[in-house]
Order: sequence, then structure tokens, then C-alpha cells
Amino acid sequence: MDKLFLSLLLLSCLYASSNGDASELPAGIQKCSINDENCLKDSMNYVIKNYAKTGIKELGLVQLDPLLLKKFSLPKKPNSPVSIDLTFRNASMIGFAEAQVKKASFLTSNLSRTMVFDFVVPKIILKGPYSINGQVLILPIVGKGNAEIVLKNCRSHFIVKLEAVSKGPGLTYVNVVDLRMDLEPSHVTYKLGGLFGGQKDLSENLHILINENWREIFNELKDDISVAMGLIFKLMLSKTMSMLPLEQLFSDGNVLNLS
Repeated sequence: MDKLFLSLLLLSCLYASSNGDASELPAGIQKCSINDENCLKDSMNYVIKNYAKTGIKELGLVQLDPLLLKKFSLPKKPNSPVSIDLTFRNASMIGFAEAQVKKASFLTSNLSRTMVFDFVVPKIILKGPYSINGQVLILPIVGKGNAEIVLKNCRSHFIVKLEAVSKGPGLTYVNVVDLRMDLEPSHVTYKLGGLFGGQKDLSENLHILINENWREIFNELKDDISVAMGLIFKLMLSKTMSMLPLEQLFSDGNVLNLS
């Protein structure tokens, strides 16, 4: 999850390049007022619909669907009924092109308010090479092969805290101080190839267990998943927001009061 769709948060505010103006943006993208939450939400949805599968190279927006993941890991939790080392390498995440922004509250003119974003994605599919070792509920688990994990109707809630960094008159950039997120799917299914060295009976029994108890398993993993994804989102958002000053991100950026 080295490149994730929080890159589009900036584009959704909808900015001009540092050496140009909004006319250089792809057709259909508009600049929003700093307090216009409906404009921000609509713009984010426009960017997702039109550019999730292609990205916008000149503006730093990567292809979001499919999203290529070099590495994604969850560590063991010794005191948890779901204590596993789980690692995906060179995997992909599919489904962000269908994401819908349900809420988008951005900034006050002095950055005193945190950003809050709510997304709903009908289906997120994480698939690719994986390895796992540990214990799930009452059973040991070990395997290596290809996996597919499907999260349906996944709601994602983000809270982002920013701070201003002035680099001169009209050049106010921001650092991402903190980013917290929460994931809540309506259902999760797990399909793990290569369990127990290919022993079919053991693999089938474990799949029955983990899919019948998907909610308990996901709830045990949710905090670690949210932290890992949140750190990646923070890095990506920090990089994207360092590209342009806030004064150029909004149609009324000149009203910023950061003193």
C-alpha cells in the first residue's frame, strides 16, 4: 500500500500547479472555497470516478485501482485470540475506483480544525502472494501461497491533524501531524492458498472457522490494520501536500490566517 488514494485528497480540493493556474488541470476539476464541504466532496468523487484507474502523472496522483502493494505486514499479538504474522508481497488492492466520499470537512482559515473524511467502498479485494504463521482462535495456522481477502461495503473514517509551515509571503505549506483511521466492513471473506503445506482437510476446516467467525477475527486485526494503513496514508498525504502552498489549493486561499 505504498501509494494510496489519500493522494487524491489534495487534487479534490483542486489545485493549480505552482507555476500556473487552474486551467492546467484536467477538464472538469474545479477549485473549492476553503469552507465549501459540498464542493470538496463532489470534487473528490469526480477525481475518483475519472482518474482512479489512470492517475494523473503530472499532478502526482498514482493509479489507485488496481493499487500495487510492495509489502503489507501485520505482527503477532501474543495476548490476542488472533495472533498471526501475516505478510503480503507484490500484491494488489482492487476496488477504489468505486469508492464514494460521503463526508468531507476540510479546513478553517487558521488550520484549527482537523480534516475529517468518510468513504464507502462497495468491495475491496486484497490479493496476491502471502505468508502466515500463528494462531487463529483455537487453531494453529501456517501457510504460504496466494490469498484473496474481500471486504464488502467497507466504511473508512479518517481524521487528519495539520500544522502550518510558512516559507514566505503567500507560501504556506502544511505538515501532517497526525492521521488516524478506522475501517468497518459489513462482511469479510478469506481465501488462503497453500495452508498447511497443501493438506486439504486441514485447510478446509480452517477456512470454515475463519469465514464463520470473520467479524471476531477482523475486529482483532482491525487496530493493527488501521495503524499500518494510517502510517502509509500519512506519508503519502505529507508528500502530496508538500507540493503546493495552501494559498493555491483553494479559490479563496488568500484569506488564510495562520498567525
